Amino acid sequence: MRSLSFEKFSFPFSNSTKIREALKLQVMPYSAAGDLEIFPVVISKAGRNSEGIVWYVSPDELNIPVYENSNNKIWPAPLGFVSQLEKSGGNGVTLWADEENISSILWQNYLPVLSRWHKNSDGDSVTHELGWYDKYCSSQNFDRGENFTVSFISKSDDQRPNADYLDFGEIVNESVRLCPWLAELNLSRTALESSMGLERNLGFLTRAACWLLFMGAIMLGAEIFEWNKLQDKTQEIRLRSEKYYREVFDSTHTGRISNPVTLARDRISELKGSGNITHGLEEVLADFGDIFSNESYDVTIDTVRYNSEGFDCTGSAHDMTTILNFRKAWEDKAKLSQLDNTQSVSGVGYRFDLRVRW
Repeated sequence: MRSLSFEKFSFPFSNSTKIREALKLQVMPYSAAGDLEIFPVVISKAGRNSEGIVWYVSPDELNIPVYENSNNKIWPAPLGFVSQLEKSGGNGVTLWADEENISSILWQNYLPVLSRWHKNSDGDSVTHELGWYDKYCSSQNFDRGENFTVSFISKSDDQRPNADYLDFGEIVNESVRLCPWLAELNLSRTALESSMGLERNLGFLTRAACWLLFMGAIMLGAEIFEWNKLQDKTQEIRLRSEKYYREVFDSTHTGRISNPVTLARDRISELKGSGNITHGLEEVLADFGDIFSNESYDVTIDTVRYNSEGFDCTGSAHDMTTILNFRKAWEDKAKLSQLDNTQSVSGVGYRFDLRVRW
């Protein structure tokens, strides 16, 4: 890849789509010189921040034949040999030379700094290339490190001393171990199309999700509006029912009335004298005596309203536990024992209304 170049990047976000868009904006001023494909690789993340290296390649150099449905990755030739610079801490030059090309990468701390390509014109081209790196590192205050050269300049054994015994597989595996980000790099058209396809799908899904969110927000707002209207109407009916109950039956009643319709029905039944009396007043009073004699309830009964179906009483106690125990004591004597209204009263404790039905 003769046009290959790269540079570091650092952004306050780690989303791959945002990174690619930001890098496209950075290289836009140079697009007049020709098309350029970008391959960002994130090396590290810290919170929302991300750092990495972006690789720039001409589209004309991506037409590299690969086996169909293969998992092969396309790298520049000297990239996978960085493990051979381990003695110098990942500093130095990895260089690939064959009969036509010299491709090299300068490394600092296992990170690529510079990529170069030259035509292999004579037998001294490799020496000249390494000499150029000596001068460049000196001028830039880089650690020159060591060199690792893979030479395929000739088929003659005496001119390629290291090509026969190198185990490329072990060297590349060791390079990936030292630089895990290498496993994410693939300078191929297939990888580029896959990434761009993923971005298009994410863009479509994002727009669809935003549209659904917008519609959902509208529907939620409408439901909340209807719910508030229903709550207001319910509250209006409740207050009107309490008002009618006080006006007709009990003008002295203070506080909330939990079930004015049921109480009104009971009062009407009491006034009409209808219903089958299954529990007389004497029995009710006997039940009161039985409850207060068996248990020590610190309860004061203010009023008792008796009818054919049961009775309602209003009383007070110092705490809610006493009130709940008093209500529970009536469960064995009646079918229904229910607290209709309980409120805290300063200086008294708690006032309550107890509804008992046979």
